[in-house]
Formats: sequence, C-alpha cells, structure tokens
Amino acid sequence: MLRWSSLLAVPLLLTACTRAEKLDLSRLKAPAGFHLAPFGQTPHPRMMAFSPGGVLVATDSTEGKVVAFPDPKHTGRAERAVVVAEELNEPHGIAFHNGMLYVAETNQIQRFDWDEAKLAASHGQILAKLPTSGGGHSTRTLLFHHGKMYVSAGSSCNVCQEDDPRRAAVMQFNDDGSDMTIFASGLRNAVGLAVHPATDTIWVTVNGRDRLGDNIPPEVINDLGSGGGFFGWPYCYGNRIPDPSQTKPGDNRCAKMVPPKVEIQAHSAPLGLTFYEGQMFPAEYRGNIFVALHGSWNRSVPTGYKVVRVRTDDKGRPKGVEDFLTGWVAPGEKRKGVWMGRPAGVVVGPDGALYVSDDDAGQIYRVTSAK
Repeated sequence: MLRWSSLLAVPLLLTACTRAEKLDLSRLKAPAGFHLAPFGQTPHPRMMAFSPGGVLVATDSTEGKVVAFPDPKHTGRAERAVVVAEELNEPHGIAFHNGMLYVAETNQIQRFDWDEAKLAASHGQILAKLPTSGGGHSTRTLLFHHGKMYVSAGSSCNVCQEDDPRRAAVMQFNDDGSDMTIFASGLRNAVGLAVHPATDTIWVTVNGRDRLGDNIPPEVINDLGSGGGFFGWPYCYGNRIPDPSQTKPGDNRCAKMVPPKVEIQAHSAPLGLTFYEGQMFPAEYRGNIFVALHGSWNRSVPTGYKVVRVRTDDKGRPKGVEDFLTGWVAPGEKRKGVWMGRPAGVVVGPDGALYVSDDDAGQIYRVTSAK
C-alpha cells in the first residue's frame, strides 16, 4: 500500500495568489520520500517547457504572457521571473523547436526568435490561424514530434456536431505552419499532449462532456497512434458507449472509435501530462505518466484537484491510476468553489525533478525525490 507523508514547507503568502487565503504547502501530500517546494510565481501559470539552456518557461494564459524562471545556481528555486513575451491572446501551449520558441494562442500559432542569454523572445511570426468561432474551449496546446507540429483545439460546445473539422481534434502541421491536416478527431477537449517513450506515439488527456451526472462520462487518456483515428465525441464516450443525445438505436459509429488507454474519474478535468524519463525518482517511476487534474466545476462533491500517477508495465502499458500529489482540496469537501489551488501543467526537468504549475494559486512547484 502506498504510504503518504506530509511535505515539509513553510506556509507563504503569495501576492500572485488568486485566493484570499494563505497557500499552506503543509497541506499538500506526496508519497514517502518525495518533497515539494515552491519554485516560481506568476499569476496564472499553465503549460511549461524547458529552453535549450535548461530554463523553465511557462505560459500565463490570463495575463497574456510567457514567463521564464531562471535558476542559474541550481538552488531548486527560481531567482526571478522574467517576462519574455507579452500582449498575447490567451497563450497556452509552448514548445522549443530548432532553437526557436513556439506559442499556441487561442487564435494562432506564433514562432519567436529565442535569446537564451537575455531570456528574450522577439520577432514573433504568425505561422497558422486556429479556429475561434463558436466559443467553447479556448486553450490550444502544441507539441513537436518527428519534425511535425501538432496542435489541439477543443470543441465549441458541451456536446454538438461541429461544422469546423479543426474543432475537437488534433491538427498536424509542418514546423513552419504549412500543410495542415487533421491528425485525430472526436476528441472533445484534448489538452495535454506528450510522446510516449515506449510507443513513440502522441498521447493526450481528454475532458469529457458535462451534464450526465457525477460519474459519467469518464475522463480519458488516448493514444493517437499513427493518425487518422476517430475517438468518439460527440457520439460516444468512455469505452465505445453511445451518447443517447447524439445517437439512435442501430448507430454503429461507436464500434469504429478508438477506445481509450486510461479512464479517470468523471469531471476531474485532466490537463497537462508527461512521461517520467528522469533519473531522480525511484526506478519504478520510469516511463510512468503524471497527469494534472485541474478539478471539477459542477460535480456535487468536488473531484480532481491533484496530480495522479499512471503506473505502466515494462512495455509502457498502463496498469492503474493512483494519487501522487493531493491536498489542494480538503478530503470530503462538499462545497463547490472551495480549494487551495488547481494543478494545470506537469513537466520533467533536466534535473529529473517534476515541475507542477498551479494556475489558481499562481505558483510553480518542484517535486524531488531522495530515492
């Protein structure tokens, strides 16, 4: 049985925190042998990436900025926060590719020249326009794999049939933004994108539809495979279960959908995911998946508000989901809108530590292990 230990930390009052209360890090819990500490601050950090020189860089969607967190002396805490790009339109996805910085805004992809010495992004170039009509999910996440750029865009609604095939999908581009194709469809809101080290394929977290009750449908993690797959939405959810609001008896579309690799408690809102390939954590964590669960907004009893670990076997196949970091919401809490923070992004650093962004408390945490 997994044992838990309180993390040693000093409560601190963050000026960037969106909650009126203190951010009490002693509430956060992780498995024995792990330690969590504050690393850097910006009001609403979301997705993160490491620069070619090993500096953590994060998007701040609400503030419209990209912020760098240098730790040149390797103290385990950023010495300052440096705004490297600003006046962006809800920047979310971020990646470095061929020495350049790419940012996914809600309406477009921009590429910037990157100056590692000055920690500055300049000469922004719009590479591609993204779908914005119809409202709905506004985050856009990006990833590079084998020289191609992949960008996710969520649906414009809770459940509907989209007119724009780029919605509820993952798009594939050349790295200059040209030659857009639909790589995967039927993904209501794919937020986290990461490459599985064993399968060499892109895996995604997907947020399921609302208003079917507290426990339906499950949130899922999908393997996009070689591309071209249909993943169910809006006609199906979970493991090929028809949505009665969108299907009629005899409809066989669910038999054709690609089933999920992992199912997670409904309304947990999985966002960032990463595969652990570092050397700091114990060997049994290698190849495991970490997922940030942002937390429910309309469930009668709140769920999510934590980081979970998906254990994998020696071939990278998921074996089960278990809590890794908890405490952002009190156990048994039954009031909506009551939490200490909301995990959003996860990334493994060059040092092997796990970095977790919290877009509600305005904090980035660093999780380490003594093995």
